[in-house]
Amino acid sequence: MNNPSFNIAELSNHLAIKWKTILLITCITTAAAGVFSLLVKPEYTAATKLLPGNTVLADKARLMNPSIQHLYSFFGNGDDVDRLISMAGTDTILKQVALAFKLSNYYQIAEKDIKLAQFKTLEKFKKDIWLGKSVNNEMIIRCTHQNRDTAAAIANNIASQTGNALQEIWKNMYRQISIQLDSNIQQLNKQYLQNLQETNKDERLLQSESTALLKQLNTFNELKIETDLAASAPPAAIIVVEQASSPAKKSWPDLAVILPLAALSGMLFSIVLILVSAKPRTL
Repeated sequence: MNNPSFNIAELSNHLAIKWKTILLITCITTAAAGVFSLLVKPEYTAATKLLPGNTVLADKARLMNPSIQHLYSFFGNGDDVDRLISMAGTDTILKQVALAFKLSNYYQIAEKDIKLAQFKTLEKFKKDIWLGKSVNNEMIIRCTHQNRDTAAAIANNIASQTGNALQEIWKNMYRQISIQLDSNIQQLNKQYLQNLQETNKDERLLQSESTALLKQLNTFNELKIETDLAASAPPAAIIVVEQASSPAKKSWPDLAVILPLAALSGMLFSIVLILVSAKPRTL
């Protein structure tokens, strides 16, 4: 019975004989990749670098107690960066950015259902952005777009929307506190007026209660002023280290990557093709 057998030396000689075929296929695949790169519409990637503002600065004490302001740093820590990254990646912010730049038209979303169109737009948009953190605890926002100016504008807009969203959270917290303080102040005023109208109580007791109520009112009024001031003057949520600008070169297609990979793929394909078509020696 004859069994096919391959000899390494024979296969090597066979490849050496077919070197022109290998070279031809390699050149063809490389040329095809080059033509493909010229036909594909180029994409550009822009990036912005941010530092988080210190969330402790949202404390109203920073405004009312100058003696402790030196204890606060303008910059946040790694946890603050993670918080910003999480917020920047939320659908709420990305929807606003997608709507502002009409990305549904850019991605050619033709859905009549608005909700479904938004969903598909966000799915494609998320593939074109990257949110991450550098070794220096900087937040990095990268955006890829076929227009270089738009790529930079989107990256900067995401940063701006994220900072505004965090500031709005701080403002809402103080607004809620202010509403509660208003309610407490109204109740104390009501108690104070009722106390003044009392005629059955001892005069000293009335005076003592009135003094205590006035002291509480003053305290709550001071807190109200501090809270309203903190709500109207929130600190910076983000600090831009490097604003995104229009990239000078395209990020895709990258000929420095595509052509070597195409050449390597073509060479491997030709070698495999030759080896498969080689006739084994029979024993």
